[in-house]
Amino acid sequence: MQYKALAKGVALGVTVGTIGYFVTRASCSEKTRLKRRTIKAVQAVGDVWDSVSGILHM
Repeated sequence: MQYKALAKGVALGVTVGTIGYFVTRASCSEKTRLKRRTIKAVQAVGDVWDSVSGILHM
């Protein structure tokens, strides 16, 4: 079984679900702020994932 692919899928599903929930509940000004924060959060998660996968491959 490919645990790496499973972990990516679960993390992506949780992230998309959380973002979807907040976007539907946010006002117009909050949506703009939320978009900026979401981009930064996705980049941070990508950096963390790269670090973790780098550690696992050592």
